[in-house]
Amino acid sequence: MPVYSTRNLILLLIVSVLIGVAVVSASIPAVNYYIHSQPPNISALKTQTFWYFAEDNNPLFNQTVTRLETYGIPATRLDSSQLTTNQTLRMTSTPDSFILFPGDWIAARVNDNQTQTFLAHVVNKGAKVVAIGGRTGALFDALKNAHLNNTSPPEPYSPATGFRLKTGTTQNGGTYLYGSNLYQNTTDPNALIQGWSDWLTGI
Repeated sequence: MPVYSTRNLILLLIVSVLIGVAVVSASIPAVNYYIHSQPPNISALKTQTFWYFAEDNNPLFNQTVTRLETYGIPATRLDSSQLTTNQTLRMTSTPDSFILFPGDWIAARVNDNQTQTFLAHVVNKGAKVVAIGGRTGALFDALKNAHLNNTSPPEPYSPATGFRLKTGTTQNGGTYLYGSNLYQNTTDPNALIQGWSDWLTGI
């Protein structure tokens, strides 16, 4: 049986501890806080019909649409070339429509007459419009060109921006429409979805 000096015993002990730490560290999976963020409350969103215009090079947009579908909220892709057809306008121009745009998609169409016609039609019928990822502030430029909103967003490149018309009540019981802007400074799809729910419910 080998005889170890005190120094050798201490060295062996240190090596054993280091090996044990390395083995434990290797066995602990990396925690992805992005994936495991708090799931959103989607009860209010289940009353909405989601539509979207696709763009392949917008990861945040694509991840958010996918996350919606993961939670059982389907989103239907719209054809950009059919923007102002009777069928598209009939489907999307409802108070329960929630329409998603990639930020760069809407930015490329700020001065497009068909896009302005589409926005004016759907928003005046109660639809909500949200731009995600990229140049999201362009949504407000497009809304301004469609004569819907004169707001210049203070943070034009927020990860997500949105707009909808809400109904207010006057002191004599009358009603009026006013704009409700949405600004979201998060790149977590769960947080974006939760923000939409809060926007709908007035939290």
